Amino acid sequence: MRTTRTRPLLIVALFLGSFMALLDVSVVSVALPSIQRDLRAGFTDLQWIVDAYTVALAAVILSGGTLGDRYGRKLVYLSGLAVFTLASLACGLAPTLGLLVAARVVQGAAAATVIPGSIALLAHTFPEPRARARMMGWWGTIAGSALVVGPLAGGPLTDAFGWPVIFLVNVPLGVVALLAGRRGITESADPAHGALDLTGQVLGALWIGALTYAVIAADVVAAVVGAVALVAFLVVELRVAHPMLPIRLFARVRFSVAIATSFVIGFAAYPLPVLIALYLQQARGATATEAGVQMLPYVLANVLAAFCAGRLSARFGAERVLPLGNLVAAAGAFAFLSFGADSPYWLPALAFGVAGLGVGLCVTPSNIVGLAGVPGERTGIASATVNAARQTGTALGVAALGALLAHGSTLTSGLHAAMAVAGGVLLVVTVLTATTLRGA
Repeated sequence: MRTTRTRPLLIVALFLGSFMALLDVSVVSVALPSIQRDLRAGFTDLQWIVDAYTVALAAVILSGGTLGDRYGRKLVYLSGLAVFTLASLACGLAPTLGLLVAARVVQGAAAATVIPGSIALLAHTFPEPRARARMMGWWGTIAGSALVVGPLAGGPLTDAFGWPVIFLVNVPLGVVALLAGRRGITESADPAHGALDLTGQVLGALWIGALTYAVIAADVVAAVVGAVALVAFLVVELRVAHPMLPIRLFARVRFSVAIATSFVIGFAAYPLPVLIALYLQQARGATATEAGVQMLPYVLANVLAAFCAGRLSARFGAERVLPLGNLVAAAGAFAFLSFGADSPYWLPALAFGVAGLGVGLCVTPSNIVGLAGVPGERTGIASATVNAARQTGTALGVAALGALLAHGSTLTSGLHAAMAVAGGVLLVVTVLTATTLRGA
């Protein structure tokens, strides 16, 4: 009875917290030129404003899931949400580029407890498979909305009030989510499956950060450090009794495919709002508000597809929906090759729509496939691993695709190179999911 009465508060707390955490992945995209002018930042600095968040999120998200399993999912979720809200306030008040990047790191680390925590809490609240698929579909809708509403709302807010407001808006939203969660969320934990792996955490943060820096700065030394740290990380995770990365779960075909797919989606699809915003403002001369409005085809297609993905997965199976989403996302990436800086707007709008449709169809099925067959006590770390793969891919994708964009002879030619790479990677994962999940 108590669960039934408080369930609306739980849904508000989990969906609003997830929305905030995912909103800040993309909300800065249309504000980057404004931040560049106000803080006198270079293009590499702009990449770090985005990647400071995604690298911290990817590096800590596995421990975020483990902390929830060990100390209580409600406690860790609400604590992370409180830190995230305070870090958002610090971002909005940051007077220098260095302080802004530092606050973004704290934001990302806090979000690493919010995102897997929300999925794990939903999985425990809705254990029946069809109900879980529907709620994951709603979560995917919220996730898709956050990632694309960021640019849409960020443009008018930036033009009207300046870039700090895109961070300050999280403060009242965070307070509402905290109050709802305090009343609506019931505590749950599995301490026996929540051992901390501090060595793995340090090595994980090191290899992700070093490789991202290597791609952005074209630094060979950082690349070597990242590669060595990655090898050491895998060795440690194979030997410790309670690894941060649940390598034994990779023996499950669905889980391994979900990880690979999530990484590719993050790498090839999640950087799109940043690339699109820069193209619209710097190649086509749009204002921040105009860029947000012109991204509407991407917004609507993503939200619609994310809403339908859960229902389609519940009816036809996530194993069938996931390859379709990957294929549509690949088609959307290749569609970017059809237009230039002076092309009529309907051409990029069409590409935006196809790309948004593909991204929206991928997220929920990848979460469902990743959690399929995983024991209930491992849902926290399993969901964290799926999301860690996606955020790691995003960090490296922003770095790699951003570098291709920056080093093109023109911004449009750089965009073409970036999207050709993204489309090729998405095609590979389409074949992977279609063949390996066929008999699942």
